[in-house]
Amino acid sequence: MKQKYGYPVFLFKFNLAELLTNEGFSTLVDLVVKAGLADTVSNGGPFTVFAPTNEAFAALDPALVDSLVNNPEQLKSVILDHVVSGEVYSTDLSNNMMANAVSGGELRIKTVPSVKVNGANVVRADVKASNGVVHVIDKVILSENLAELLTNEGFSTLVDLVVKAGLAETVSNGGPFTVFAPTNEAFAALDPALVDSLVNNPELLKSVILDHVVSGEVYSTDLSNNMVANGVNGGQLRIKTVPSVKVNGANVVRADVKASNGVVHVIDKVILSENLAELLTNEGFSTLVDLVVKAGLAETVSTGGPFTVFAPTNEAFAALDPALVDSLVNNPEQLKSVILDHVVSGEVYSTDLSNNMVANGVNGGQLRIKTVPGVKVNGANVVRADVKASNGVVHVIDKVILSENLAELLTNEGFSTLVDLVVKAGLAETVSTGGPFTVFAPTNEAFAALDPALVNSLVNDPEQLKSVILLHVVPGEVYSTDLSNNMVVDAANGGKLTINTVPSVKINDANVVRADIKASNGVVHVIDQVILPGSEAPGNLAELLTAEGFSTLVDLVVKAGLAETLSNGGPFTVFAPTNEAFAALDPDLVQSLVNNPEQLKSVILYHVVSGEVYSSALSNNLLADSVAGSKLRVNIYQKQNMQIVAVNGAKVLRADVKASNGVVHVIDKVILAPGGDIVGVLSGDARFSTLVSAVAQAGLVDTLKSAGPFTVFAPTNDAFNKVPSATLNKILNNPETLQATLLRHVISGEVVYQSGACFTDYTTASNKLLRTGTYKGGRMVVGTNYGRANVIDFDMSATNGVIHAIDMVI
Repeated sequence: MKQKYGYPVFLFKFNLAELLTNEGFSTLVDLVVKAGLADTVSNGGPFTVFAPTNEAFAALDPALVDSLVNNPEQLKSVILDHVVSGEVYSTDLSNNMMANAVSGGELRIKTVPSVKVNGANVVRADVKASNGVVHVIDKVILSENLAELLTNEGFSTLVDLVVKAGLAETVSNGGPFTVFAPTNEAFAALDPALVDSLVNNPELLKSVILDHVVSGEVYSTDLSNNMVANGVNGGQLRIKTVPSVKVNGANVVRADVKASNGVVHVIDKVILSENLAELLTNEGFSTLVDLVVKAGLAETVSTGGPFTVFAPTNEAFAALDPALVDSLVNNPEQLKSVILDHVVSGEVYSTDLSNNMVANGVNGGQLRIKTVPGVKVNGANVVRADVKASNGVVHVIDKVILSENLAELLTNEGFSTLVDLVVKAGLAETVSTGGPFTVFAPTNEAFAALDPALVNSLVNDPEQLKSVILLHVVPGEVYSTDLSNNMVVDAANGGKLTINTVPSVKINDANVVRADIKASNGVVHVIDQVILPGSEAPGNLAELLTAEGFSTLVDLVVKAGLAETLSNGGPFTVFAPTNEAFAALDPDLVQSLVNNPEQLKSVILYHVVSGEVYSSALSNNLLADSVAGSKLRVNIYQKQNMQIVAVNGAKVLRADVKASNGVVHVIDKVILAPGGDIVGVLSGDARFSTLVSAVAQAGLVDTLKSAGPFTVFAPTNDAFNKVPSATLNKILNNPETLQATLLRHVISGEVVYQSGACFTDYTTASNKLLRTGTYKGGRMVVGTNYGRANVIDFDMSATNGVIHAIDMVI
């Protein structure tokens, strides 16, 4: 027998219609009958009814009540605005919760300081009937227009300014509109003088208000990154959705608040439409503005763009040599060049910056970004970021950016060891004023990796040191676009540098880790090794794996009879598991492989791809043919600013280790070939017999056997047993409900292994949201609006995706 709060249903002998009648809701009951809903309220459900008192209906305009009575469909819609499917008790409510009414409308719940539903107070809760529950409210819920919604939601400053701008009627009865509504705190953050100015100029105030409004209903699902929406005032709203949703730099802190004539998105800043020239003037950058005018750039800065401006303060200009400033003022073209060295095309916000990022200035120069420990641009500190204008964004810096020579650039970029050795070799003047030169600059770490005795020997022999330094220098400016594979160039010491560009750029086997850093007298390419005369080529794959310490893999390669192949065959790409990866396998499995050389050979070759496949050639959901015949699936995930590459779920720990006959990528797991497609893998595992039967019953077998790819969060038999039998039977006996429930556990088009589960939201095959992630300790979880589960067995690869076993139905 069905239970409710521990009591049999028959104890609640009144259905909703009877309960409302007995409790004295005569007006509501009368209107339910007139709307043709009596049978539904009596026998349907279960429902949650927010029931207005007779006094609540009496407070309505009688003309409105008559209008509703004379229009049964409209009356029905109003009644159903008070009804939610299912039983929602007071203990289920939470602050700012949204509930979908049966009519299709939305009910906004507040629980602090007291419980309200669309502004109506809940005066009595949890009145139970046999087919639902009643919460008594003191107002009739009617669709709110934008003005009513903003008022009820507490946007008092915005509402006040809407009235003062003469827009109250428009916001109440016009539309539909999309309103990006600043919070009271956003308005409070404005300069009070600016607010007073707006209030005293209704047309200007109206313009500012309408800068926040777009015609039509634009929901969060309609937004895309770098989208531009036209405001009703003729201005543009620039949308960013990555990494979070912003509108002209303001964060969207709450989305899709529905009104009868539009939709509201809440933002944390007021959108103002100053252009860059106005903003710089209003913000007090008087020296920069004066020089912009003298350089003939005022019109560009006012009406062009969008631009990102790294704006030096007045103090930054005051710190320059006055003679230099006079020289620039007397040479407008040179002044223009210096100004444009501070400007990047497009809008680059602080959240878009990353350490060692290089941005191209509109003048053709380069801006080198550092974000650790603080944000710097060509050595200038960013002291204020993301100052928004209508045609761009300003970041304030404490120095004027001027062209650096090679010596200055290397010093400012932190190449302290190289700079010190340049001085000791007597080359400081040459690097400062000579050139142009191309410098292949080893990092400090590259020098630290040398034998200290070798470094001491060079320091004690300035001529030998000079020769080594000049082996890193090529006369002229050679940019990355000038390089070609197997190219040989003459170094400044008379030696030869061999350049390879496939699969990545190397100079005598030193990797170029950063290219094309421009100085006034040349260009720098950063390399990760010091170039010494007589650099040797790497060994073959077998030699490399041995030298790198892959003792278990090498031992198994020998036992599989593949040593000759890896030594002299190829070229090959090897995904090489670490010793720890092999140690994590079941010892019985390893012994079984050792006792079966053909099977061992197949497992080893499943880690090998013909040809050289470098990390730059990998892409998400790439299927690569292994030498064993089965396919390897590559996935690429983004976790904050870090990219994670996985092969059949094994994380790539180190990439592009070059050998003479191929390349090695180090992985953290041994890869075993899948046992079939999703359905095949599930069918072969007794833990999923209930799920397999349900998949067949729902008609989803062909779907899950198709190419996909899919990520399936598979409830075990124990997980299904946790579902109350009545609920489970209801799901299993309704094909549509069963299919929707199962597809809620499936992500289509994405393969999410544990290594890539970064607490990201995905849309399931049933069009519901699902979030999955892995904690630092390795515990993987998954959740939907229907429940949350632990992943108890992850990364079960299938030919068309991956399966994770979970302990709850979600």
